[in-house]
Amino acid sequence: MEKKGAEVVGVSTDSVEKLAKFKAEFSLPFVLLSDEKGTVVEQYPGKIPILGVANRATYVIGQDGVIQQIVTGGDAIDPSSTVASCPIGKKK
Repeated sequence: MEKKGAEVVGVSTDSVEKLAKFKAEFSLPFVLLSDEKGTVVEQYPGKIPILGVANRATYVIGQDGVIQQIVTGGDAIDPSSTVASCPIGKKK
């Protein structure tokens, strides 16, 4: 992903402590940020309607701030599946 000029950042409504354990347990190679108040989550689609919590999702966001692709559920665990959609570094 670095070759494409992309950066992976995980955002979760979980606490910093819970995210640290999750990152260690799965040896995640990217940063996880805590959004306990849901400020960031509110800005993107993907909430589970009845529960009101964020669904696991990977968003590819272009330099213009427009969402290029959304991957949800189990497929969102490994963000490398969205590299092909990353607009950075593509030849026009």
